Amino acid sequence: MRINLVLCLSLAACGVEARPGVSRVWPEMGTMMSAAAWGTDSVRVARALEAVRDSVDRIDSLLQRHLSIAALDSVRREMRRRTGVALAVDSIAPGYALDRATPALANVVDSALLDLGGQFVWIGPATRPTRRSVGVPDPDNTLRTLAVVELRSGSVRTQSQRNAPHGSPRSVTVLAPDALTANAWAVAFLALGCERALTRAEGLSVVCADSAGVRWTSELQNRVLIPAARGP
Repeated sequence: MRINLVLCLSLAACGVEARPGVSRVWPEMGTMMSAAAWGTDSVRVARALEAVRDSVDRIDSLLQRHLSIAALDSVRREMRRRTGVALAVDSIAPGYALDRATPALANVVDSALLDLGGQFVWIGPATRPTRRSVGVPDPDNTLRTLAVVELRSGSVRTQSQRNAPHGSPRSVTVLAPDALTANAWAVAFLALGCERALTRAEGLSVVCADSAGVRWTSELQNRVLIPAARGP
């Protein structure tokens, strides 16, 4: 399920440097990946994005050949120990692939946005803080935004479930410094449900939406906005 993202890609809308951006879109890992980046040397930026694609291709190839990836196995064991939830490899592989891809952009781009199947990584300028708004989708209608959370850097992952076998529809949004962490916790917390997830989310940046409303952890204090209700 794609997250309702308010992050913009156009230079004018984002308010970033008035220099041309380079963007790429291609099929990857059974979904789509898109990448946009900005920098002083558009040729180097384009090469960096090709390196991003090659890196994700390598991860996809390993998974298609059913080869074990130590980092994924370690995270799955740790999440099983901490939450009791058994994570499938393919459910957290996008986060790992994004983490493996981002080093190709280091020292080349001023800023970049990567999206793999609805998981986003934002790389902002090191010289100043950046803030991007991310929509928290209504699990009953993912085209509707229930809240907006501020992403300053790192990764954001939303998992939604409309037809939950037990309990009401829900969505979980996790923000983290790296993509694998955001991915793994979002999958685990969705399985747990909002009540149990929020009791285990100490120290994490989590927004959970279900029939009880939108709730978030203290780490996101003053970073979540609930849009004003519209009239009929």
